[in-house]
Amino acid sequence: MKISQTINRIKRVIAFSLFVVTFVYILTGLGITEYRIVEPLTGGLLSKNLSFIIHLDLLIPFSTLLAVHIAFRVIAGIYSALKRRNVSVNS
Repeated sequence: MKISQTINRIKRVIAFSLFVVTFVYILTGLGITEYRIVEPLTGGLLSKNLSFIIHLDLLIPFSTLLAVHIAFRVIAGIYSALKRRNVSVNS
């Protein structure tokens, strides 16, 4: 398997994980502020207290995934710029 295929697979996993964490982060945030709507929609599974706990626990994974997602984007931009200038890049 080529290194570019591996990198693309890693980028897809990070992007999907970031999507899921963001969705849950938003849902739990709504569960804190609009608990009278979210609790019945989730069948009582997501109470205000549980939403608050999950929301706080998701801060570090969300921040880490976002930073890695942005870092991959920056590295890919630098790599493509160097490639356009025909600078030797290890692949």
